[in-house]
Amino acid sequence: MSLNLETIDNSYLLFIRSKEVLQLTPNFNSNMKIDLQAGISRSNALQDIHIQLNSCEIPHSFYNFSSNLQNINLYVDGASSLVLTEQHYDIYELVAFITASSFPYSATFDTQKNKITLTNTDATSHTINFSQSDSKKLATALGFNQTDRVVGSGATLTSDFAVNLNTIHSIFIHTNLAVNNVITTTDGNIRNIINKIPVKSMYNEIINYNPTENINFSGVLNINEIRSLEISLRDQNDLLIDFNNVNFEISIIFEIHNRPPSVPSIERIGSMSSVPQFIPQSLPSVPISGIPLTPLQKTKLQKSSSIPITEVGQYSQPQPVPSIPIVADEKVKEDKLLSDKFNNELQKKLLDLELIDEII
Repeated sequence: MSLNLETIDNSYLLFIRSKEVLQLTPNFNSNMKIDLQAGISRSNALQDIHIQLNSCEIPHSFYNFSSNLQNINLYVDGASSLVLTEQHYDIYELVAFITASSFPYSATFDTQKNKITLTNTDATSHTINFSQSDSKKLATALGFNQTDRVVGSGATLTSDFAVNLNTIHSIFIHTNLAVNNVITTTDGNIRNIINKIPVKSMYNEIINYNPTENINFSGVLNINEIRSLEISLRDQNDLLIDFNNVNFEISIIFEIHNRPPSVPSIERIGSMSSVPQFIPQSLPSVPISGIPLTPLQKTKLQKSSSIPITEVGQYSQPQPVPSIPIVADEKVKEDKLLSDKFNNELQKKLLDLELIDEII
């Protein structure tokens, strides 16, 4: 899908199957290298290569709780207490797992408030270490602030904000190619990201990317040729996505665009404009250079108050800006020469008019 059909010179569509490329990270098919025998290249250095995600078919096979996401642990009294099994959970499965574990709290879920309540089932009070580094992401998913909380025997603790089990809600397509027009708020700087795929599917469904749902955008590359590139699929926290070795397909469009010509500015060289224009010129009804005008010629000339400059030659042809300043005397000389040329051309036109009258 082209940004500008008027500037496009060539285009390529690259189909990528995760099972056919080199995996760069063991057990993660989301980080890959693609080597191409048929190169993607521009014709000259005045062209840009645009890169754009065209489509994808990605099985939603990644878990919402895993060691890769660092969100399966919850510490109590300074030691690991709750350890989730790596898998996909809905809220009721998660509540049941917490209650059945050795974690000294049971869990209930309020569907209207979308919050979890933990109840201390032990005979003594305990401190839940939500601030511990290994506990922070599970605390966030359960809706708790990342601060330690003391819960007495039989007491309860309810989520501070809504539960969010959609721990991966965007897939970012990263590359090692130097994309120069994508900025993120992660560090407020340029990032080598091709595009973002929203995760709208349920677990075990297929994630599809439809370019018609997104603005027509492409990354810009200032390189001559592409014969090898790296692609990685990461979540919103820049973590590689673990698809559990389930394969997927994506396609990428490369377009070669000619850079649009720069619009010439109106520059003045000396005292003349470089842009052709109409110059009002009162036409005399008296002889010029000793050539008398007939009554018919006088009548025709008096009906016109101006002559398009394109009919008698341009007032000043475009010329390069001088590399050294032009002194005032040189400007006057140049103006006089152009004025003489204008008068000579005008005289020729008048003579042509006389010849036409004679023929008529």
